[in-house]
Amino acid sequence: MNRPTGWFEQPVWTAVGLLVVVCGGPVVAVAGVAGFVPDEDRVGVVVTGLVWTLLGVVVLVLAVGGTARDLRVWRELDTAGVRAMGVVTSAERVPCGEDERCTGIRMLVKAPGRPPFTTSHLVPGEEVVEVGSAVPVDVHPTRALVRLAADRSR
Repeated sequence: MNRPTGWFEQPVWTAVGLLVVVCGGPVVAVAGVAGFVPDEDRVGVVVTGLVWTLLGVVVLVLAVGGTARDLRVWRELDTAGVRAMGVVTSAERVPCGEDERCTGIRMLVKAPGRPPFTTSHLVPGEEVVEVGSAVPVDVHPTRALVRLAADRSR
């Protein structure tokens, strides 16, 4: 699993989308209240603006809360993660972009204090991963979160 993007690493279209969703409702509601729409449509436009505002706030809270939770969990993995070895049970070349290829691997991970479990990962680039080889991974102590170890010396 890849590290989630940080607050200022989000794609621009994510920020624009959140801006439109959060600001669209109040703009429509103000347009209805300020009289920019015909009188017979005013109630419907105001109600639509209020509903969009409520939905925009919910989306914003979910986006901020989800990003904060993901960053906290990955920070826990950085600080309290356990180094373990995963044994590759299958490996195959798979496309992972327009012109790139990766190796999709499934492995059995045995971490101290946890029952053995299987996980899947993509290894980018032309690196060949043999079935049966041992791959170092970092395991979250309490969650089902595993990442390939970037620094094999830890």
